[in-house]
Amino acid sequence: MIGRMTRRYRFMRDHMWARGRFSAYLDHELDDAESARLERHAHLCPGCHRMLETLIKTLEGLRGLSGASRPPSDLADSVIERIRKEP
Repeated sequence: MIGRMTRRYRFMRDHMWARGRFSAYLDHELDDAESARLERHAHLCPGCHRMLETLIKTLEGLRGLSGASRPPSDLADSVIERIRKEP
């Protein structure tokens, strides 16, 4: 019984600790021991695992936008001109 309570307490302590450090983890700002702690917790906690996976996918998506083409600078002017010409 005491072992289970200790594990539960440790899990909740790590849960609260991990939730505030996802950004630092993804930015490689945690030391090796802290990164390992967060990874261990995310492996055990479905909620933190989902959060970490979602953040990773979001960052990958945002990085993919950096090569996206930008609309021409005169786009708004050309749209306004076309609207004015319509009957």
